[in-house]
Amino acid sequence: MNSIIEIPTWDNGVWTITEFSSREEWRSYLLTLFKEPGQYNFNETSLLFNKEATTFNKLGFYTVAPFKSKDYIYYWDDQKKKCRNGVLYKDQTNVWYLSRDYYMWLNFLPIYDKEEKRFGFAKVRDAQYHMALYEILAELYYKHVAILKKRQIASSYFHAGKLINSLWFEEGVTLKIGASLKDYINDKGTWKFLDEYASFLNEHTAWYRPMNPDKVMLWQQKIEVRKGNKKTEVGLKGTIQGMSFEKSATAGVGGPCQYFFHEEAGIAPKMGETYEYLRPALQSGMVTTGVFIAAGSVGDLDQCEPLKNLIMNPEANDIFAVETNLLDSKGTIGTAGLFIPEQWSMMPYVDKYGNSLVETALEAIKEERIKWKKEIEPDKYQLRISQKPTNIEEAFAFRRESVFSVHLLAAQLRRIEDKEYAYELLELYRDEHSNLAVKDSNKLPINEFPISKKTEDKTGCLVVWERPKKDPTFGMYYASIDPVSEGKTTTSDSLCSIFVYKAPVEVSREEGGEQKTHIEQDRIVAAWCGRFDDIKKTHERLELIIEWYNAWTLVENNVSLFIQYMISQRKQRYLVTKDQILFLKDIGSNASVYQQYGWRNTGTLFKAHLLSYAIEFLREEIDHDYKTDGTVVKTTYGVSRIPDPMLIKEMLAYREGLNVDRLVAFTALVAFAKIQQSNRGYLKRRELNPESLDKSKDLYKLKVGAFRHIGKSGSSSNMQRPKQAFRNLK
Repeated sequence: MNSIIEIPTWDNGVWTITEFSSREEWRSYLLTLFKEPGQYNFNETSLLFNKEATTFNKLGFYTVAPFKSKDYIYYWDDQKKKCRNGVLYKDQTNVWYLSRDYYMWLNFLPIYDKEEKRFGFAKVRDAQYHMALYEILAELYYKHVAILKKRQIASSYFHAGKLINSLWFEEGVTLKIGASLKDYINDKGTWKFLDEYASFLNEHTAWYRPMNPDKVMLWQQKIEVRKGNKKTEVGLKGTIQGMSFEKSATAGVGGPCQYFFHEEAGIAPKMGETYEYLRPALQSGMVTTGVFIAAGSVGDLDQCEPLKNLIMNPEANDIFAVETNLLDSKGTIGTAGLFIPEQWSMMPYVDKYGNSLVETALEAIKEERIKWKKEIEPDKYQLRISQKPTNIEEAFAFRRESVFSVHLLAAQLRRIEDKEYAYELLELYRDEHSNLAVKDSNKLPINEFPISKKTEDKTGCLVVWERPKKDPTFGMYYASIDPVSEGKTTTSDSLCSIFVYKAPVEVSREEGGEQKTHIEQDRIVAAWCGRFDDIKKTHERLELIIEWYNAWTLVENNVSLFIQYMISQRKQRYLVTKDQILFLKDIGSNASVYQQYGWRNTGTLFKAHLLSYAIEFLREEIDHDYKTDGTVVKTTYGVSRIPDPMLIKEMLAYREGLNVDRLVAFTALVAFAKIQQSNRGYLKRRELNPESLDKSKDLYKLKVGAFRHIGKSGSSSNMQRPKQAFRNLK
């Protein structure tokens, strides 16, 4: 068999070679070794992983063989092979593979040891071993790398070592390191580690590698020499280039590249754009030739969104995906990029061989958090957890105490994602007779938050969870609109939002001679979020939705264009007038706003008043399941009335200053609807049983209409004129 891969192997005390006939065979073998920290079972054999570093620490040099002797040359050639191919270690019960980068890092690339407060070599830790194994597997599977990590895992040191490994031993390699800020990679950042490594290797190993140029942010491995009367350059001629994306997300990403390391990926708001522009440089046609490596801890939520996307959607982004039960605190199993939680390799919960004592570490973390919760403010507590997360959900959770019930929102989002809410994607239009018609849409609703400015088609489609009842009475449905002031724009990411809400209905029915009554639950039944380049089309879409549901509609009148449009169409009867918006009267808001229709989001109206209605709407207990003894076994909360995942996500992400189009429309809708229901009570509907339906056929024989008194003045029976709920509508 012609071996194409040869791995130096320590097999129970004997050095040998393990051969693999193909890349596929090699990666399949490695996959069997890929476990999880706490499961690698390091033992006495692991003390050999960094044997060369131990020798250097003891002697101050690596080999006693005389300079340039046969033994000296053999030693350094052997170590070079191990630094290029990695090493397998086998004992009676276990097999471990140290990737080329990890082996070189442990033995030839010293770091500053924070535990001992001096320069030394990295200790064997299963979390770093796991990270190195993940990265070599990603490369073998032609995938890219995304790592969400706790802080202080020496990621920058390790990845600087990965670049050094390639520069030191590969011919003509092109390597790049980038970050959102220059200080992360210049002489104050990761480049400092490259300098430390190069100085050590040139002084203490046989692998002398001069650089020309040799300046911060640009190295090339070569030196100028004279051969006869001519000057020439010799060396492997590989390069490392540093770049920052402060001014442009695509600066310097062109040209072929073997490894691109994105430093501090958790605080890189433009990294998604950088990655997309860089990918052609990591490919040759359809073949992946280079690896993008994004590694970082999370920063502010608006900065870590690109890393979150890579971690949570690995397959869609060509990231090497691993199965994990660390998605959330419930142990939900799914796939993600690599996540390195706090409990892995957390000191002092690491044994003498480098194994993580995971369960003990988790207990310690739990106790620490109990103490934190008592001593510090909620926002600081959330921030600390995000920097020391035990699961992915914690890493990307809020930095501040949310005004909403996060656990209710998260549970509802899971129900939506589990397809518990059926929906239709529809388009409304006018047929040839100008009648309203409905058809299936070939578009998808907007599912980005916030929406990317690069998204060209922002029209979305109408999402319908329940079509309107036939000939719905006015007042059965309410709608709320957060309009936009213009059509096509490159300066605003605002979208037009409309929600349609079905009011609760008291339904009575005769069953077996007994009158029974139940409440038909209120709920959100339709939503659209988007905008057209032509604002008239945006208005037409809103008009059709309102007309289809015969919905009494609340409009934010900061932008009055839609109100003017409805007046021009003589459809202002659908619009709620300012004097009918009782939540404005309750707090004396909008008194100086001289608009007949709608409400204006001024001052603290949204934050201090409307939000409270939405918060209460979520946590309202609307149903219970009981045991036979009356014990409540399940409570259904009001959040179950919200089937729109994007509204849930806006609530989860909400913080003051964030543009939340959907949330503004929703909060106004809930506030208006709740006050209307308090004042007017439930709509009522009587359902007839089959016998009643048969008798109802005789109704036409009546000489006097069954509803003859409605809307008329009193008769001899002294009936009072009923109140007309919508008498002010025009």
